[in-house]
Amino acid sequence: MRAATKISNEEYIRIIADISRLEVGSAPSPMEAERILGGVLKPILRVEGFDLQATSTHRDEGIDFVGVRGDPSLGSAESLGVVAKFYSRARKVAVEQVRELIGAGLSRGMGRVILVSNCVFTTAARATIEHDLPLSVELKALEDLRSWLELVREAEPDAETEVRVMLRELSERFARLIARDPGALAYLEWRDVERTVAEVFDGLGFRVTLTPGSKDGGKDVILECEVAGKQATYYVEIKHWRSSTRVGADAVAKLLKVIVTEKKAGGLFLSTYGFTENAFEQLTTIEREKLRFGDQEKIVTLCRTYVKAKSGIWSPPENLTEVLFDGDAGGR
Repeated sequence: MRAATKISNEEYIRIIADISRLEVGSAPSPMEAERILGGVLKPILRVEGFDLQATSTHRDEGIDFVGVRGDPSLGSAESLGVVAKFYSRARKVAVEQVRELIGAGLSRGMGRVILVSNCVFTTAARATIEHDLPLSVELKALEDLRSWLELVREAEPDAETEVRVMLRELSERFARLIARDPGALAYLEWRDVERTVAEVFDGLGFRVTLTPGSKDGGKDVILECEVAGKQATYYVEIKHWRSSTRVGADAVAKLLKVIVTEKKAGGLFLSTYGFTENAFEQLTTIEREKLRFGDQEKIVTLCRTYVKAKSGIWSPPENLTEVLFDGDAGGR
């Protein structure tokens, strides 16, 4: 198999975000962590010419992924094995686990094995691979994955791409923090909240567009999804005034007008400090169905659903709009 072209900047952004999802303290279930790692390693090893596949969960023989380069039928194939060790709490990967990796690789006739972990390796573990071994052994923490990724990416991206990567990573961290401690919202600036909400909806399955910080046309986030086989667009407006001001009737009417004028399916108005008592007085029953409302609790619920989705313990409802309109964010 010929080596593939290098990783594009768009794919690079996705992989960097996935690596961050594996950090200690936010790592998902072991099964989901392995799935994420597969999505990280496949394009990286593809550049080297390897086709990486997950092994059977019932008969992995100590190896989580197997990569093959070349044509086995011609006797010219090379193989490598990957083992994943991910933990929710900080610990060290010991020498015993490295020895198990080496044994599994030798038993399968592999020339190269890789152990990937979100934790650090003990000095003894790293010393093991310095010995003269019959196969190549690599120990990679998450920072090593990031460095490896840098080697196989396309030409250095521009500053805009770098900023987008950093902001997405930060937004994911904010969402996880809010899910754990709702009080964190009080310390975020309005634009941070908008980016975080956009990241949350993206993680829940919507196609998301975050509008510019100014001249946004009356909406902060644009969501697209399929409803009954047709594409539907929803607008989300977010008010996060650190003065603790509540949203009134004028702001509600403005968003509703944009939705109706532009013939969109509906919208969601989120206000971290809630709404005034008269904010909904002028709304008809139909308008109340078209435009829904949520306060800080709704944002927290969305963030918690996002964390569940990233951990592989939540699946989207058949009608994704339940995430917008249900009090429980459509979780199942």
